[in-house]
Amino acid sequence: MKMKILFPLCTLALLLAGAGCNKAGKLSQATNSPLPTGPMELKLKWPPGERVVQDMDMKTTSETTIPGRPAPMQQNMTMGQKYGLTVLQAEPDGGHEVEMEFLSSRMGMAINGSKMMEYDSDKKSPGDTTNPVAGIFGKMIGSKIQFFMDASNNVERIEGVDEMMSRLTAAAPPASVAAIKNMMTEGYFKQMMSSSRFMPPNAVSPGDSWPVQLEFPMAPLGTLVLDYTFTLADWEKHGKRNCARMDFTGTIKTKPGSAGAAPGPMGMTMTIKDGSTTGTAWFDPDLGITIDTTMNQDMTIGIVLPKNPKATTGPGSQPQTLTTHMIQDITVKLDSVN
Repeated sequence: MKMKILFPLCTLALLLAGAGCNKAGKLSQATNSPLPTGPMELKLKWPPGERVVQDMDMKTTSETTIPGRPAPMQQNMTMGQKYGLTVLQAEPDGGHEVEMEFLSSRMGMAINGSKMMEYDSDKKSPGDTTNPVAGIFGKMIGSKIQFFMDASNNVERIEGVDEMMSRLTAAAPPASVAAIKNMMTEGYFKQMMSSSRFMPPNAVSPGDSWPVQLEFPMAPLGTLVLDYTFTLADWEKHGKRNCARMDFTGTIKTKPGSAGAAPGPMGMTMTIKDGSTTGTAWFDPDLGITIDTTMNQDMTIGIVLPKNPKATTGPGSQPQTLTTHMIQDITVKLDSVN
């Protein structure tokens, strides 16, 4: 159940997100231009032929209160993913085509102190053959999706999602197929390429702030509503690069999905209440990309399970409400720019 919650939420961090023996490529080169002394526009850049590799890590701790159980369920989860973005070509109208390739994934989970699963695509294990996580995420490695974006960095269309979904769901149990399709929609992947929405609309100087309000359909959460305030805290050196340090705070909540929306797995409904986010992103104006992002999310999630139509007595005969308090620490780092 937690997988169905965690997977969409980790995209919030991803939204912001070498040649020879030089793995870091341009990241290892010092910025030639000095730190800005006045207002500057912060814009994403997509030079044709450029390839960047990003690595996301998420650590989650949660406590779930379940009716009829004397103590809450404690869960610790780690999740990581590395992917590459290659600018295949630029269009005459200012748009561009970008290919995303999934390079590696890792995941671990413990419940009430007992290890339940562990998977790392870079470390093959005999247990992978019976590991359901390996069966899903292992098939993602090497998958590619093409994004066709306009001059304003908005995604106009995506190709490759159907092929990847066929690969992931081949021979998977029906319940897993439904969960995967609920998570990995075209809307989900569009979010991963929507970082331009966090950039300021005008040139900014340290101390300037701007609002960011976003809404995403996210079954089974309904519509995810993000309300942020970004502030250019300062210009500062980050590694060898001159960066704009952007601090942000905001709220996360949900509202019911539109009429006719697909039901959640097992008919469940979920809502996020009292969700808050704080974080920092370092944006390199010369490269036109975010170097690092750190984020903390704290939220309460209400989960309503419908009653079992076959049960006449006991817990399953009535709808059940579960309450989860969740804390997530997320980092997205740029591994290389070439």
